[in-house]
Amino acid sequence: MTITRMALALALLAPIAATAAAAQPVQADSRWATDDYAEMDEAQRRWDDAQARFERERDALERERLAYDQARARFDRNRARSAAYDGPTWAGPNGEVQCRRPDGTTGTIIGGVAGALLGRAIDGGRRSAVGTILGGGAGALAGRAVERGRDAQCR
Repeated sequence: MTITRMALALALLAPIAATAAAAQPVQADSRWATDDYAEMDEAQRRWDDAQARFERERDALERERLAYDQARARFDRNRARSAAYDGPTWAGPNGEVQCRRPDGTTGTIIGGVAGALLGRAIDGGRRSAVGTILGGGAGALAGRAVERGRDAQCR
């Protein structure tokens, strides 16, 4: 019977003890003081700023990478187009057939040198400068005409 009375007493006193414990003021933990909230807010602001800076730099890098990829694709297309040419004709911008013709530079140089040597030999050394100059000019014109005359028609 004494055990029953003790259990009954405990059952009656337990709510009273809980009410008394709840009525006591709670001691504030020093880690969560008002100043610490300000420090936490400052740390959060710094974190947010760093995150925003990272995202801006990441976006800029992505734009640069996209621009590089587009430029590389243009370069590859142009290179493939120019590498595909292997004939004397091609379609111009207006669709007209264009021909590759020599511009006469090589013929001009070779003709000029040959003409200068021939002019000097024909002059016989009397006035070698005049013979060399006249021979070079005539040879250059002849060499240019010969080279330009080749491949005059598109195949």
